Amino acid sequence: MENTMNIIKFDFNGHQVGFNDDGWINATEAASRFGKRPNDWLILPDTVNYINALESTYQKIPYVKTSRARKDRGGGTWIHPKLAVRFARWLSVDFEIWCDEQIDKLIRSQSITYTDEQVLAILTYSQPQTWEKRFQQPFYQALSKMTNLPFNNHIGGCPSLFGLITQKWVYGVVLPKKVYQSIKERTKKGEKIHQFLKPEALKAVEDQLIAITTIAKGCIDYKDFEARCSTIFNTQGQIKFILAA
Repeated sequence: MENTMNIIKFDFNGHQVGFNDDGWINATEAASRFGKRPNDWLILPDTVNYINALESTYQKIPYVKTSRARKDRGGGTWIHPKLAVRFARWLSVDFEIWCDEQIDKLIRSQSITYTDEQVLAILTYSQPQTWEKRFQQPFYQALSKMTNLPFNNHIGGCPSLFGLITQKWVYGVVLPKKVYQSIKERTKKGEKIHQFLKPEALKAVEDQLIAITTIAKGCIDYKDFEARCSTIFNTQGQIKFILAA
């Protein structure tokens, strides 16, 4: 599996599972949620027969690939979308349904083109909604530990680097650039970006917050954090993958 592939993280009951934009699933990440290993499924006679049937019906291409990258950078066993749902069923019925939905969103969204105006209408409100706390303490605490910068529960404000991280690796990854810029232009003093986001976009931001918090917790310093994020999130505006839902 190429290290340059675009990895999109989706949240399944608090567990991050990686997909690429062609619908391949990181089976290692998925299986770990259930205390299982992909290889245990791959060696089952039914699985072997199914892969053989796929190769006979379509063509003999790799349906299973392995990345030797670090786990946090997309390493593990990756499974083709034609196998993914069958693999997900082995893990749980709930995960099977969820997995099918994610792959369907990824594949369908690639065939749809939206204008900038349509994207703005789909993702944002024209006016800010009632403020709710979205960026929770674990996020800031993880950034504080990773950067070795103080965080005093917003007393005296947050380090400016935290704002840059939020802009680049939370909003910058999830929202198309023009959507982010449009909201910034409309935001008045005291208003927050997330107050303009509709539920689906807001959910994507919250999922990204979880992913960034997890990554930050595992980094030794800011340089390590930047390197990991650059590897995992190499495409801006990943919200485009859920617009077709």
